[in-house]
Amino acid sequence: MTAAAEKIARKRTTPPLPILEIPVTPTESLIAERPLLAPPTAQFPVDPQFNAAELATDLSLHLERFMRDGEEDPFTNPVFHLALEIEKRLATGGLDFGKLEQLVQYLSAEGFLTRARRFAGKLGETEPDTNTEHLRRLVQTLAHDKEGNPLPFAAFRRTVEREAFGIVITAHPTFTLSGELMETLAVLATGRGTDGVPLTAELRSAMIARMAESEHRPDADISLTREHALSVQALTNIQVALRRLYTVVFEAAAVLYPEHWTELTPKLITVASWVGYDLDGRSDITWTDTLHKRLTVQVLQLRHYLNELVGIRNTAPDDEELRHTLEQIESRLVLAIHEVMDEIQVFALHDPDTADAHRHIQRIGKRMHEDQAFRLISGGMLVERVNRAIRLLRQHGEMAAGAVLRLSVLRAELENFGLGIAHTHVRINSTQLHNAIRKVVGLETAPDDPRYRQSYLERLTTLLDEVQPVSINFGSLITERTSAKRLFMIVAQMLKYSDSTTPIRFLIAESETAFTVLTALYYARLFGVENRLDISPLFETERALELGSRVIDALLENPHYRAYVEKRGRLCIQTGYSDAGRYLGQTPAAASIERLRMRVARLLKKHGLPGVQLVIFDTHGESIGRGAHPASLTNRLSYIAPPAWLHFLATEGISFKQEVSFQGGDGFLYFVTETAAFAAVTRIAEYILGEHESNADDPFYEESDYITEIFTTVKEFQVSLMRDPNYAVMLSTIGPALLLPSGSRAFKRQHDSTAENIDQQSATQIRAIPHNAILQQLGLPANVIGGFGAAIDKDPKRYVAMHARSPRFRQLLGVVEYGFAIADPEALKAYIDTLDPGLWLTLAARTGDRGRADEMRQLAAHLEDNSAHVRQMRIYRKLLRDHAELRDGLALSGAGCSALLDPATRTGLRLLHALRLALIHELFRLATHIPDFSSQHETTRERIINRILHLDIPSVVAQLEEIFPATADTEIESSDFGEPATYRNDESQNYRQENERIFRPMTALYEVILRIGAAITQRIGFLG
Repeated sequence: MTAAAEKIARKRTTPPLPILEIPVTPTESLIAERPLLAPPTAQFPVDPQFNAAELATDLSLHLERFMRDGEEDPFTNPVFHLALEIEKRLATGGLDFGKLEQLVQYLSAEGFLTRARRFAGKLGETEPDTNTEHLRRLVQTLAHDKEGNPLPFAAFRRTVEREAFGIVITAHPTFTLSGELMETLAVLATGRGTDGVPLTAELRSAMIARMAESEHRPDADISLTREHALSVQALTNIQVALRRLYTVVFEAAAVLYPEHWTELTPKLITVASWVGYDLDGRSDITWTDTLHKRLTVQVLQLRHYLNELVGIRNTAPDDEELRHTLEQIESRLVLAIHEVMDEIQVFALHDPDTADAHRHIQRIGKRMHEDQAFRLISGGMLVERVNRAIRLLRQHGEMAAGAVLRLSVLRAELENFGLGIAHTHVRINSTQLHNAIRKVVGLETAPDDPRYRQSYLERLTTLLDEVQPVSINFGSLITERTSAKRLFMIVAQMLKYSDSTTPIRFLIAESETAFTVLTALYYARLFGVENRLDISPLFETERALELGSRVIDALLENPHYRAYVEKRGRLCIQTGYSDAGRYLGQTPAAASIERLRMRVARLLKKHGLPGVQLVIFDTHGESIGRGAHPASLTNRLSYIAPPAWLHFLATEGISFKQEVSFQGGDGFLYFVTETAAFAAVTRIAEYILGEHESNADDPFYEESDYITEIFTTVKEFQVSLMRDPNYAVMLSTIGPALLLPSGSRAFKRQHDSTAENIDQQSATQIRAIPHNAILQQLGLPANVIGGFGAAIDKDPKRYVAMHARSPRFRQLLGVVEYGFAIADPEALKAYIDTLDPGLWLTLAARTGDRGRADEMRQLAAHLEDNSAHVRQMRIYRKLLRDHAELRDGLALSGAGCSALLDPATRTGLRLLHALRLALIHELFRLATHIPDFSSQHETTRERIINRILHLDIPSVVAQLEEIFPATADTEIESSDFGEPATYRNDESQNYRQENERIFRPMTALYEVILRIGAAITQRIGFLG
């Protein structure tokens, strides 16, 4: 620590967290005024007279006292002491598990309401009429020059017909709430029901009451099918919002350009999805699943078109030619829907490799091919008929104005969405592509091996010189075993039979070399999809972010890729905040991505491609751990596409489209109701289409040496964390067991986290979302805040100056400030100490209960040879030192985004940590009562207890129930063998008592522990 920082630290005192004051409004007081019942799946008996709010306040008072004690005694841990207070009450009968479960339910409900209020702040204005007025003002701005004069129609047309922004729906595993509770949260945040009607006080109270007595966890079947259904709900609401946007554009144009307004086809914002099409790292999605999902969204969109046409026809003037034109479109849609419904039934077969599936696929494939000339595979015919209907309607003057407007909006949808509810994004990783091409080019080493890199590229270029498209059928998909080639075949069949005109995005994860992208281009040509496929490499790892611009430069030097980009009219890349965030740190990752953007944009100038649009898809998530700014949706957008960047593009005349992912349950929240979706679309339009300052005087872009120094310090800290095996131990000891399943891509530990194999742990084995979620559950989001304390401490005065003068620096620091607000080193220390044998011996010496003392000594004995505590303490000391430095550094610049988390929410988090610790201790105590058993069960009592100490409860209890069955199997023994038998073998003994007193309570306690994790997630506001 520098001398300046030491002086600052000496002057500063850290005030204790204030007492919990449950924030309630008159309509939300319901959960505080009455006993809060447990959810329908309560694990313990419910006391209808118990008041959880009173217990929360009482425990908060104790927490406040323990925190005051901590000011005098630096070895006092308030979170741990509160856990001991709860355990003491359990031991003396002052509390029971049922009351604690009800308290968890209360804190879950109260945290849910807090999250709803914060979510309302993220959305900003939610009143639909007001947001419509916002869009009207925005469109008027787009239609006029700086002097207020209307732009020529051609200029306005260019503006509104460009794709400026793309919403991408992805199924990342952040589904922490059921679909019903997701809707409830959005409804409470916006004040309008799913039907768009404002909530009355009575309806709001009833909704809160229902929420308060619901189980706060994901849907029971959070399968890919369920994720797809939720994504369709989100996409449908986005389309409603975009129809409102299109309507505003047409209404403004009708006034400004009365002769030409119906010629417009506004785009501005597109929507895409990869739910069901993302095959990166997944083997559970078959090719039939992918086609089934694509056909499903096609039917939904065709039905929407049909319903809209029927509505227009019913309100249009009585004109025989018009009626005939509209009926032509309707009949074509009806026939197309009928065809696709038959195909959906066939491709609903999950396993395409059975003989029965082969017969069905062969039958439907033959019919699809034979009827191809009659299939609806392009919206072109529909658009032509709609244009004819518009011309006919305009002849009827004002009486047909409403129908003309609706038809114009419908035509915009046909042009923008094609024959699907959203554009299609498919994804694969580079290794799959390399494996597919390996034999063809003689790939014997890594593609970027400097010894052979050029020769590999030359062989690939030769292939591109000579490649001729091949034809395929559904039999080709059945027999193909290479995942990369099969995905290109799927794309070919989608374009052939679903929609031949709407482009498909082909995303490639882990792209670090031009060879990967050229391989994709080769297969695109081979399977005849090059003209409708936008290949997009993902730059996410530290290496990829450094090399990304060089990869694009090399690609543009290749004549095949350059010609491909010029023909497509766009250059697409993808950047990721996931692995980048945990390998570099979230803020350095954001800065690295911003630099990469700038370098790639300049390459368009360098290679003379003025007409090519730059498309950047940022797959950042909903949490600070994945690059989402916590303050607001507008801040989230400017975090990834800062004003200085947008101003640079406008100045240089570079056409640009920004795409952003909304990931899983946390991302779908923005779109689960029409009101929320319209608010989100309005904020997006306001930001991306508004004026942006150059920020030329922002020192963030001028003082690059200091920015590089501070982010390099953070990056070095993060790299050291990921490489430290002790960090992996901290993550994997109990962390994975604290998470509920949150998506169809289930998180599975690579190694069983026991004392025997703890040396095998590596942080890289844990996927990014569970990695981040574990840190949040343990109380210290090191991937966000780690290293910043040391970075600030290098030069506190310069940090303060940069923070005061630089809007961009303050914005990037926002995620750090919020991360600091949810951090609690004392909670992390309390979790680590659960595996400290010395702690249990100390507690045993101080308890007056001989039985509990014996349990604690047994635990200490079991932990004596377990290295987990010693190793976790090594990493804890490193994190604690950095946290203290960060505390002192942030004190110099003010609360910032820390203020988004109010004191009551922070105190509630500490209560939840203490509750979970108390329940974990009770689980450990039960473990000491497991009877010994014979070695024939391929495990030992010692191993069973070790697994319990790592909270591997479900599998342990299942095994114990087999070893100690609750009921004996007496069917054979009671049979008539001609002579009586009084002997009973050991296996027929009844272990009902062990099941009821040990195993079942273990399961119940663990279930409440998991629900505490869900409650913590709600208070933080995101998962991962």
